[in-house]
Amino acid sequence: MSFLSRYKNGFIAILAIVTPFFFLKANLKDPDKATAFDRVLITISTPVQWAATATAEFVTDIWGRYIFLVNTADENDRLRYENQQLVAENILLLETEQEVRRLRRMLTFRETFAGQLRTSRVVARVVGRGVSEQFRVDRILLDLGEAQGLAKGMPVVTFDGLVGQVSRFEKNAADVLLTVDRKSHVPVYVQRNGAQGILRGTGELDRYTCEVEYLLRSDEVREGDQLFTSSTGGKFPEGLLVGTIVTVQRENLGLFQKVVVEPSVNFSKLREVFVVLDSPDIRRFEDEEE
Repeated sequence: MSFLSRYKNGFIAILAIVTPFFFLKANLKDPDKATAFDRVLITISTPVQWAATATAEFVTDIWGRYIFLVNTADENDRLRYENQQLVAENILLLETEQEVRRLRRMLTFRETFAGQLRTSRVVARVVGRGVSEQFRVDRILLDLGEAQGLAKGMPVVTFDGLVGQVSRFEKNAADVLLTVDRKSHVPVYVQRNGAQGILRGTGELDRYTCEVEYLLRSDEVREGDQLFTSSTGGKFPEGLLVGTIVTVQRENLGLFQKVVVEPSVNFSKLREVFVVLDSPDIRRFEDEEE
């Protein structure tokens, strides 16, 4: 084996180390003092340097873009998280505001209810709901019962008006028959002119509606008239809002007209109600019967 073959790898390594030194020395030398050999080295190294510089700039640019994208992704994640937090806080604030508004309305109604109607009442929470096939609430369950003084037939109201009456009760629970139930019959009068009739639930599965029975054709009523409870019969205090007339039909024949009423209460959103335990209107009727 020849000497060159034996030490070929060593020579290549030394050449690879030393050659850049000569190119660097030639490029750093003052042009006025550069030799012909130096100029040859500069001429050879210029394309290599340009390619190396371009490659380095390309790699640096790609790396910078990658870092920018990573930072942007992190920033987007942070902003997305903050946005979710803000949305959650806004929802909580909105719910709190609605709760405060609802409780304030209940307090105002409680004071008005006690002062104007002079009734004895108790606050009950809605703890259960019966739902129709069309997802309409057709029955509610209260957390109070016989132990708290509730009895069958007691009116159930909220700040929006009459809800119904206690239909069945146990020691600490009670079912409420809603005004929209077919079994519900409530004496009512038209606020505008005093015309009287009986409010009966239609029991429709897809909407909350009632009809007024025994309202004479001669009674002048119109859409938008409000109905209130009448103390006739001694079951309900006088003056509880029941609903608003939405349709009036007068046939050519017959004594009565057909009147459709939209209840003032949204039964799907009930959370607390007042149960009327005692009322002067009810006591007066009982005294008259005796």
